Amino acid sequence: MAVSKLTIPAFAAFALCVGSAAAQSDNTASILERYAADYVMHDVTFDADQEFGVQVNGEMWTVTLSHENRSYDVRQGDPSAPTFFYTATGDILERIDRGEISAYTAMAKAFSTDVTPMDIDLMEGAGFDPAILTHVFHFWTRGFPEVVNYAEQETRFVHGGNAGIIYYQPGFRSGFGSVSPGQHVNEDPNSRTNPFPSLVIVTDGRLTARINGQDSEFSEGNFMIIPAGVSHEFLNPYDEDAQFFLFMFGEGA
Repeated sequence: MAVSKLTIPAFAAFALCVGSAAAQSDNTASILERYAADYVMHDVTFDADQEFGVQVNGEMWTVTLSHENRSYDVRQGDPSAPTFFYTATGDILERIDRGEISAYTAMAKAFSTDVTPMDIDLMEGAGFDPAILTHVFHFWTRGFPEVVNYAEQETRFVHGGNAGIIYYQPGFRSGFGSVSPGQHVNEDPNSRTNPFPSLVIVTDGRLTARINGQDSEFSEGNFMIIPAGVSHEFLNPYDEDAQFFLFMFGEGA
């Protein structure tokens, strides 16, 4: 049967698409296997069998970890029982693997409705376990001890500034970042108060701190405790970035 010339480019495009999908699947499997192997062999927080999902570009993978055998399995398909799963784009998974951005930072959002390049979701019938918050760091950080060069990691635009996440656990959140000239952190009134205290440390540059509507200069070498319920905004009307660390703690953090 003759094949028209018009079908040849279409077939080539289809073959390229199939080949790209296969390459992405192979790459996803390789990345997940590297993280799983490191986690079961080196992570001191790994103390029980685990199974969870990682959905990459809409395709579900299951990671199964055995504590007794210190072994792992990575396969395509859904977990065998309702549990949590990560969602990610193939691009962000590769960037996390290269150490360009942390999984936490890829998930950073100002509001729960924000769409992020990586997130956590629950299968139908699964409940939320606060231990998932720490799992993010320990599974997606390789090596022992788990040393992170945060200065080489990218931040994302969150709450009006450039933020990266350090670590989360129930009752504790931490981050770092910068406020560039002209940026206004917590410009949205819905972002200005927390039901728990915050500690902000400026490590470089200066800001205008607007606390309960009152402005003051907040600069390198200064730190500030912001009690629960106190309105806080940070503006940079200057000509250089201001760098900061942020720690939030207490019930509800």
